[in-house]
Amino acid sequence: MTVADDILNGDLRAAGRLMREMDMLTPESRKALKHLFPHTGHAHIIGVTGSAGAGKSTLIAGLISHFRKQDKSLGILVVDPSSPFTEGAVLGDRIRLQRHAMDKGVFIHSIATRGNTGGLSASVPGIVAVMDAMGKDFILIETVGAGQDEVDVLHLAHTNIVVVTPSMGDHMQTLKAGILETAHIFALNKSDQPEATATHQLLEMITQTKSDAEDAWIPPIVQTQAIQHHGISELANQIHRHVTFSIQTGYQKNVSARLRGLLTLILREQVLNKIKSELGKDDKWQDLMDRMHQKQVDPYSAAEEILNEI
Repeated sequence: MTVADDILNGDLRAAGRLMREMDMLTPESRKALKHLFPHTGHAHIIGVTGSAGAGKSTLIAGLISHFRKQDKSLGILVVDPSSPFTEGAVLGDRIRLQRHAMDKGVFIHSIATRGNTGGLSASVPGIVAVMDAMGKDFILIETVGAGQDEVDVLHLAHTNIVVVTPSMGDHMQTLKAGILETAHIFALNKSDQPEATATHQLLEMITQTKSDAEDAWIPPIVQTQAIQHHGISELANQIHRHVTFSIQTGYQKNVSARLRGLLTLILREQVLNKIKSELGKDDKWQDLMDRMHQKQVDPYSAAEEILNEI
C-alpha cells in the first residue's frame, strides 16, 4: 500500500510523516497529494488570525472542547514563528492545547515560518488537504499574526476569525485596511477589560462599512473570555451561521474564488523558489546585478529578463 492508502485507512503516523515531507516540498509528498486530493472537500476550514498575545491558541482550545462534545473530528494546524513541534506536543504559550494531544479525534501539527514574512508557506495547502482527506470535520489554522499570512489564509479558510483585544482599540483604525478586512467573524477576546466597550464600538463602525449590499455578510462581533471559556459557544454558533450563509448565497462562486487564490499562493512560492534557485547557479545573474548597480538596466527590465530565463 502507498502512504496515501495508509492515511485513508487512518494511519496517523503516516499522516504526520507526509506533512513533514510536504513542508520540504518533496516529490514523494506531491505524488501522495495527487492520490489524496480526490478525497478532500468535506472539512470546514477555519482561519484564526490576530496579533500575538490576543489569545488565539486559547480560543482554539475552547473550540476544540466545544466541537469534541459534538463528536466532531478536528485537525489543528499551527503556523509557528519558531521551530515546528511533533504531533501531540505543544510549544510554550500553547500549553492549553496539550489536553487535547492524546485525543484520537484531534490531530495537531505545527510548521515553522522559517522567517518567511511573505505569506503562508506553499506547504500549508497540502497539509490542510491531508487533514481533509483524513476525514476531519473541522480544520483550524492559526497563523503567526502578522503581514501577508492573514490575507493568504482567506484562500484556504471557509470562515476567517479575527481575534482582537480591548488593548488594540487605539490602533484599530490603522489595522482597518489590513487584517480587519479579512474577517468573517470578530472575536473580541479578554472582553472583561475596561476598554472592551470602546473597542466593540470601533468594530461596529468598521463592520458597517464592509458592504452596502442587502445580501452582504456583516461580520458579527463575539465577546469572549477564552480562559474562562466564556463566549465559545456563541463563537461556534456564528461559525455555523456563516456556513449556512455561504451555502445560501453563492457558495460555488466563493469556492471558485478560494481555489483561484489558492493556486496563486502556490504559484507565488514555487516561482519565487525557482528564481532563487536559478539566481545562485550562474554568473549571468551576478552580471545582471552588476548592470543594475551601474544603472545599465532598471529593476523591472531585470525582473523581466529573469522571468524570460525560467
